Amino acid sequence: MFCRVLALLVLPVLLGSCALLGGLPGPDPHDSPPGPGPAGAVFPRSIPPLTAQAEAAATGREVTVALTVQNGSGQPLLLRYAAQVNWGSCGLPPYVALARLDGTAVAAPTSAGRLTCPELQFSRTLAPGETLTLKRTLPPLPPGTYTLTGWFDGEAGGEPLRVQAGPVVVEVK
Repeated sequence: MFCRVLALLVLPVLLGSCALLGGLPGPDPHDSPPGPGPAGAVFPRSIPPLTAQAEAAATGREVTVALTVQNGSGQPLLLRYAAQVNWGSCGLPPYVALARLDGTAVAAPTSAGRLTCPELQFSRTLAPGETLTLKRTLPPLPPGTYTLTGWFDGEAGGEPLRVQAGPVVVEVK
């Protein structure tokens, strides 16, 4: 039982990068969640503490994902983020990876040709304890139960960062 639970939590993170490539040429460091590590971990470690929590809800065959990032430091923190390719299209965070409960990665939809995201950049200063919630809706998925991993890529204090939430389970009917 312990191994099954561990597999449900770790495999989506390890296999999630397969779901994100969506036919795009060459790997991009923003196309996959970080390797195994604690949920909410921030990379690099010099950034003040940020935590992330993901939620996912299915309405019909579409899944809406919300990622809440919280400033756990005692000082204001300037976050910057831009549109990137994820889940088959350009979009703002949260970035996601999906896997079936057995750990099989779910491939993102493919697009015609190489995607170039518009130069959309946003910044937001989070006060101590303040949160930023980012949402997106995925294209329709086949019925089934999925494990979803969500993360935020951006920069804080001029340093690149990635903060990842723990995986969540979502059922599409």
